[in-house]
Order: sequence, then structure tokens, then C-alpha cells
Amino acid sequence: MAGGLAAQRSSAQTAERYRLGVMATMLASLPLDEAITKIRKIGYRYISMSRRHTDGPVFAPEMTKPERTAMLRRIRNLGVQPFLSLGGFQGAPETPEGLQRYLQQLDLCADYDIPIMVGGGPWYYTKFPTVPKRERDWQPEVSRFYAGMEKALRHAESLKVTIALKPHTGITARAKDCMDVMKRLRSPWFRIAWDAGNISYYEGIYPDPDLPDLVPDVCAVCIKDHKGLRGVNDFPVPGQGNIDHAQMFRTLFAGGFNGPLAIERVDGTDGGMNKVPPAMVEQRLTAAYQHLQPLLEQVTARG
Repeated sequence: MAGGLAAQRSSAQTAERYRLGVMATMLASLPLDEAITKIRKIGYRYISMSRRHTDGPVFAPEMTKPERTAMLRRIRNLGVQPFLSLGGFQGAPETPEGLQRYLQQLDLCADYDIPIMVGGGPWYYTKFPTVPKRERDWQPEVSRFYAGMEKALRHAESLKVTIALKPHTGITARAKDCMDVMKRLRSPWFRIAWDAGNISYYEGIYPDPDLPDLVPDVCAVCIKDHKGLRGVNDFPVPGQGNIDHAQMFRTLFAGGFNGPLAIERVDGTDGGMNKVPPAMVEQRLTAAYQHLQPLLEQVTARG
């Protein structure tokens, strides 16, 4: 009994210091209950939700309000809490149709008590990594994106959901670019989701020298490692690639960061998470937890 209470107190203290979770899409090939049970067994207490699992939709616009309420209750009963969404990649706000899908994803976040929706800016390349878009095509697309985001941010404010863009080429390629976007989109409901793996993959830079200056605007982190040169499709278990996570965590938490930390990929050279068998995903997520959790304990320890 005493040991159980001590464990609960320790868990509560850890939750206050940092929130480490996983993107459940990595186990979307399993039924929901089985996927979440595996995630919870490893030690994670937070998730970014998959749109669906093999037993049906879980986080989808077509679900009714009562279905969403019931699903959130079901997920919480499994011992995890949704804390982040990648819904911003489900719609492109620079078009009317894409903006509508974007707003639907914000509605989902509100219904699931998810405070942050992550997305990206317009895709910069005609063919990555060698052929960027023509400037005469790129600049009008950027202008349409900003116009759509202004509308999306008004909706986000009404729902009390923060929109966070992450490094993904183009206007958010690196920390210095993200800071420019922050100056353009001035809203308390707009922030940045850091992704060091993306900067290594898309830009060939690690660590980004401007992260310390961006930290006050970072509200979430998508964790992925990257191995090799720019454009190499290798996303190993965190700790096995280019990214120094201990240094990244020190920079973030020294600057006051306290947001979600969500592991996004562990597919290595397999070519995408949907090509990795669930048993292998579980092994890799276990290895990720064993690497990241002690780092976070050390970085966030109170003296």
C-alpha cells in the first residue's frame, strides 16, 4: 500500500516536470485497446491520437459529439491522456476546402480536450530536395497560407486551442524562419512545435544554432531522430542518430518550456511506420523510453 502511494506521488511529480508521450499512429495497425495497452505498459502516459485503428475511427471529423465524448472516456480509462494532435496536416488553410478541413481538426481537438494542434506551412519543393518551387508560384501560395491562417486562428481562439507550426521546409525551415513566422502571425493562440529531426532531415542542420532564441515561442516538441545527411530516409530510435536530445532538452527547459513531448517516428530505414510490424514498434518505443526518460529526469530534476 505504502509502495503504491509512493509510486503515485512519484508519477504525479514526474508529470509536473515533463510530459513524454507517443503518436499512436505508430500502432494504428492494432485495435485501439491493444495499442494503448502496449503504450501504457512501456511507461508512456500521453498520446497524440491516430485517426483510426483497425477496429474503427478514433479521432475523425465524421464522428458525432456523443461518439467523441465516449471515445475520450474510453481512452482515459485505458490510462492515457491525449495531449497533442497533428491535425494541422489534414488540411491546407490556403484553399477554402483545406481550410474547412483545418477547422474541423480544431473542433476535434476541442472535443478531446487537446490543447495543441500541430501543422506545417506550405510545402516548399516541386521535388525534394533538389527542386524548390518557382518564386513566382511560391510567394502567392505563402500569401494564401497566411490569409487562411488568420481565419484559422480566430476559430482556434474561440475554442481555446493553440495552433503550432513545426519545422517542415519553407516558411518554417529552421528556428530563424520560425521566428519570422511568429512576427507575422501575432496571436496568443499561435506557437511553434519544435522538431529537431525534421531540421536534420530537411535542412541537414543539427543542432539548430537559433533554438535558444526561439524557445519562448515553443509550446510542444515532436521527437524524431535522423541519421545521415540531408534527405536520407533514416529515422532511428531516439539516441541512435544525429540529434543530441540531452542538449535539446537542456536548451528547452532552461528557456521555460513545459509542453508536450511526442515521439513521432521510429521506423529507421523501413520506409514509414506502416511498414514496421507492431512488435518491432513496441520494442523501439521501449528503447526510446529507456533513452529519453532518464534524460528528462536529469534535465528537469529539482535541486
